[in-house]
Amino acid sequence: MDGIKLYLRAIKDIPLLTAEQEKSLARKIRRGDAKARKKMIQSNLRLVINIAKRYSKLGVPMMDLIEEGNLGLIKAVKKFNPYKGYRFSTYAAWWIKQYITRAIANQGKTIRIPVYMTEIINRWKRVTEQLTQKYGRKPKIKEISKKMRTSMKKVREISEVATKISSLDAPIGDDGTGQFMDLIEDESSSSPMDNVTDTLRRERIDNLLDLMNDREKKILDLRFGLSEGATHTLGETAKHFGITRERVRQIESAALDKLRAHIIQQSGELGEY
Repeated sequence: MDGIKLYLRAIKDIPLLTAEQEKSLARKIRRGDAKARKKMIQSNLRLVINIAKRYSKLGVPMMDLIEEGNLGLIKAVKKFNPYKGYRFSTYAAWWIKQYITRAIANQGKTIRIPVYMTEIINRWKRVTEQLTQKYGRKPKIKEISKKMRTSMKKVREISEVATKISSLDAPIGDDGTGQFMDLIEDESSSSPMDNVTDTLRRERIDNLLDLMNDREKKILDLRFGLSEGATHTLGETAKHFGITRERVRQIESAALDKLRAHIIQQSGELGEY
């Protein structure tokens, strides 16, 4: 158990925002309202998870992807302009993907994209988007090369690489909900780095559990299989402690509330930078 279920349970009740709420918060954020920034971040934590799942087969631990995605979300909150006419989630998704793909470039085992190439591709994307808005059409290679101050040959090469990378996001399957990257398996064997990653993951869970008292800690351990991997039902957990199922549910709920408050506090502190 890597703490993902615990994290999901902690943020699942944070309400989503309507388009009008997004605009209202964004306007306040532009005026320097820290509370509005915190709320915008918290309300979009699930968006990060949904995007991070798409990259979960590329060799980087899911919690690492989520943490990188959260940094992208914070960046998006800082830069979002509510007067452009599009939803915040559309804008934030771009930044979240940039941070996640960069993490994969740095850490990934299955697909390695050099960091310098990731930065070049991101610049190519920005220039292409700017010129598309300027001319109202897809820009020509000559126009992109002039804006980027590089050769047309280099622009073609960047375009080809970017197309290959973006194809990993292309929908596949009868319902179009799958992606090619979902078919990629991480077949690498256990290594010293894997052991380090497991240790760090264990430490992350232990740090979260330190927020709880002993009974809350043990109940979460049993319910989510944090130590041994096997989850226990409410009934099994109640029998272990000699209390009712309802009491177990109440204690579990209180523990998750503590965890939720901790995550919200962390997201707010990050958003201040």
